[in-house]
This record gives sequence, C-alpha cells and structure tokens, in this order.
Amino acid sequence: MPELAGPVYAAACALWIALTMVCQTRSRVAAKIRRYDFLAMIPRWTFFAPTPGTQDFVLLRRYRTSDGRLTRWRETGGTAAAGRPLYAVWNPARRHTKALLDACQSLLELASQGPRPAEIELTAPYLALLAHVSAQPCSEEPHATQFALVIRKSSAFEGAAPAVAFVSSLHAVD
Repeated sequence: MPELAGPVYAAACALWIALTMVCQTRSRVAAKIRRYDFLAMIPRWTFFAPTPGTQDFVLLRRYRTSDGRLTRWRETGGTAAAGRPLYAVWNPARRHTKALLDACQSLLELASQGPRPAEIELTAPYLALLAHVSAQPCSEEPHATQFALVIRKSSAFEGAAPAVAFVSSLHAVD
C-alpha cells in the first residue's frame, strides 16, 4: 500500500492544478465545478479585474480609559493581506479579511452619500466594524472605543499620503 501513496498524491495534485486552471474562466464547466467545491479548495485569481484595486484600507482603533484618557491609535489587523507565503495556497482567514474590506468600502460609500452620523451608526457596515474593533484585546480597562478608516494608496501611486477617510463616534464598551 505505501508504494501507491506517491502516485495517488501526484494524481491528486495534478487534478487540483487542472481544476484550478479550468476555474479561472467564466464557463458552465467552471460553475459546475465550483458548485461542488464545498471547502473552497479551488482558488480563483482575477489578475485582470475590470477595475484593479488602487488603495488599501487601514482600520485603526483607540480607547477611552476609566480615567478619561484616550489611548493612541493602533492598527487593527484584518484589512490587508498578512503576507505569509503559505497564504498563497491556503488562507483560512481570507473570508474574514474580505468581510472587513467590504464593510470598509460600504461604510465609505455610505458616508460619501451624506447621511447624518446618527443614521450611519445604524448601518450594517458601521456596526460590523464597531463589533470587530470592540472584540480586539486591550491592555487597559476600556470604557469606550472608537475606530477610524485610513486610505493608503498602493505602491503604484507613490507620493499620495495616507488620508483619514472616516472617524467613528466614541461608543461605550460593556
């Protein structure tokens, strides 16, 4: 039986590579394969997106402590790729990262439409980001939390300084 392990492994890898190549196109065959890809093992790379990303979001957080002092702004992980080599093949956190990125984009889109701050605070993107920030560990006993979105242009657009795009209200932490 051990003599079969090598060829079986090679065949499985060859099948995975072939399925990955087929699924890079939009076709009925690719859609059918994706329907049965329950574990999301077949990646899809869109190198030539219609509108490539030109910016990255940085989610910052700070807290107000019991003595009324505001902590310094700290970056909250999760809105940019971690950069680990293994993530090119297996990245279990990619859906969480994508959800945060979508929430950032949606919140900025809502804010650009001009609703009042009280209305924005009741939207799903705002509440999702607030929940994410509130769940982050804090070395001090926080009484309130606040988050900010900073837009950082990608390296292809050098010279553009990061810009604060949105700052939330302070919210009590239970």
